[in-house]
Amino acid sequence: MNRAARSVLRKLGTDQHLDEERRELVARDAQEERARAHAREGVTGDAAALEQIPDEYLSESEKRHERYRRQQAVAGRFTPAAERLPIMTAEQREQRDRARPKWSQTQFEGPIEKLIEKYQDLAEVRKHLSLGQSMKYQFTEDGQVLDKDGNLIYDGTRLVDRS
Repeated sequence: MNRAARSVLRKLGTDQHLDEERRELVARDAQEERARAHAREGVTGDAAALEQIPDEYLSESEKRHERYRRQQAVAGRFTPAAERLPIMTAEQREQRDRARPKWSQTQFEGPIEKLIEKYQDLAEVRKHLSLGQSMKYQFTEDGQVLDKDGNLIYDGTRLVDRS
């Protein structure tokens, strides 16, 4: 190549024709790869046409649509949740609910001495204790109630004076 041609090419910069060829080659390779992928996945029609357009040419709504379409395609590979999960009959649900412990909201009704005077039965007193009270007092098998320090509060027949 002569000196004049080299100086002209140097002033132009890179060869525009080669860059254009390179872009066409990359686009053709990408298109062939997409076609192979679609053939493997079985994608046809508008979805395949939309995937062939580069992302920079798509509008925001088309990009969002494509993303959701891909999500649905991935989700379609799994069976629906209703088929994977066991379906309970009404009898099974009732049996399950019977086996579960019943939750009851607790609230402070008063000191334990007042509860013992009011209900007289230790099982009923236990039901009416708040969470803090139930952690603070211990009910023994012989019907006594002890506080957290081990002091006797109720001896099974009467309240014990703490003074």
